[in-house]
Amino acid sequence: MPPEVPQYLVGDPLRLGQILINLVNNAIKFTEQGEIVVRVMVTDEKPGADDQANGDLKMLKFSVSDTGIGMTPPQMATLFQAFNQADTSVTRKYGGTGLGLAISKQLVELMGGTVWLESEFGLGSTFYFTTGFGVAAEALPEQIRASLSDLQQKSVLVVDDSSSTRHSLVAMLRANGLEARAVASGEEALTSVGRTVPSGRAI
Repeated sequence: MPPEVPQYLVGDPLRLGQILINLVNNAIKFTEQGEIVVRVMVTDEKPGADDQANGDLKMLKFSVSDTGIGMTPPQMATLFQAFNQADTSVTRKYGGTGLGLAISKQLVELMGGTVWLESEFGLGSTFYFTTGFGVAAEALPEQIRASLSDLQQKSVLVVDDSSSTRHSLVAMLRANGLEARAVASGEEALTSVGRTVPSGRAI
């Protein structure tokens, strides 16, 4: 989640949660190895006329990407229809009715957004959807804000062999005001911690 995405939104958390749960569950089902990444960003898309009448909204685009089995164009054509999966062989191997995707599409449309899919057979899939949210004032209690203020004076080294995990963790830390950088291995971490600037802080 990039820093320009508001921290506090006004909307329907139950519907949003159900959409994300359905899409992530689907990604897990069809991904035997690799990774699943959930992203959100602010889009340039303008709210519809009905939404504009309800005040200032931010249009957000969510995506759920996987490294799973992927799909062909004919398989994608019927994917959001209830009780349809990519084909009967998929149903036999992985189970399910495809109903979760149909429900997700309905929920997205009820929230004034659209849903679509990009996929290539054997190379994974990415589901996208957009929807609008109001922007709320900061809601953190004073005690938590004070704790964050103390943390913002710290520097953080993230160590992980997954590039997407490193990117996500560093982005989250920086969004909360911490100084963060990342390395890919324990060896790199020890080297980084061993290098210090004259102030005594590791770089």
